[in-house]
Formats: sequence, structure tokens, C-alpha cells
Amino acid sequence: MAEIRSIYTDKRKNDIRRRADYVEGAAVRKLQTRENPERRQRRQRRVHTSRRGSEKTQRMGLGYVLFLSAACALTLWVCAGYLQLQADNTARVKNIASLESQLTDLKQENDDEYNRVVTSVDLEKIRDIAINELGMVYAQEDQVVLYDSEGSDYVRQYADIPEEESGLKELLGTISR
Repeated sequence: MAEIRSIYTDKRKNDIRRRADYVEGAAVRKLQTRENPERRQRRQRRVHTSRRGSEKTQRMGLGYVLFLSAACALTLWVCAGYLQLQADNTARVKNIASLESQLTDLKQENDDEYNRVVTSVDLEKIRDIAINELGMVYAQEDQVVLYDSEGSDYVRQYADIPEEESGLKELLGTISR
């Protein structure tokens, strides 16, 4: 296939040479090569389009220049604002991290102090002082009053508890209603 192609290309070259070698008339003239009209048109188009481009750049008006300048200034202002916001965000993140670190340290100190206080309390010593020095006695069974609460572990006493059982039942009955 490659040989066939080369034969065709050789024939084309020979045809071009024959046309160029053609002599008209008895006297041999100087060989004048004609330029292909398509090439001439292309060349003229290139020149013409390049002139148009230069004319456009020369015709750039004041309004267009001001518009481009304003667009560039606005773009720079937006970029600067974005960078400022990013810097503020980074500073806040660092501040939050340092505050979290302080909070962790304070919690650790608080837990350590609480554990120190809890371990330093001797409940047997407190019981001994309360019974022997302050005269505390354990409650008798008839002194303990039990009642149902309404879901809360916290109890408020609004009045003195009466000494008699009947008065106590009436008081508890009015409170629970």
C-alpha cells in the first residue's frame, strides 16, 4: 500500500512540473510562477484580521477601561476580605482550642481536689464526735415517718410535724392532695 501511495504522489509532482514547463509561443519567456489565488486570499485575510485586532485595541474606550479597572478592584477587595475572614476564623479556632485546653485542665484540677477532700474525710471519726461530744442518738422506729413522694427525691417542709399520730396523718393527707 505504501508503494502505491508513493506512485500517486510522484505523478502529482510530475503534473505540476509539466504545467510550469509549458512554453507559449516561439520565443522562450522568463519563467513566471503564478501564486495560487487561494493563498493570496488567505494571506489577505490574515492581514485584514490582524488589522482588525489592532484597531480594536486602539478603539478601547474610556468606559471599557473604567469597567475593567472597577472589576479588578472589586476582585481584589473580595479576595482581601476572604483572606481576612479566613485569618479571623483561624484565630477563633486557635482561641477555642486554648479555652478547651484550659477547661480540661480546670476539670482535672477540680476532680483531683474533690478526690482529695473525699479521701480526707473519716466518717468513723465524724460519727464518734457526733455521738460522744454532741450527744447524737439514732432514731427509734416510732420516730421515723415514711410516705410516698410524687417522683422527686427532694422534700420541702412547709410546717412543723405534729407530735401526735392523728395530727400527723391529717397533715400528710392535706399535703398529698
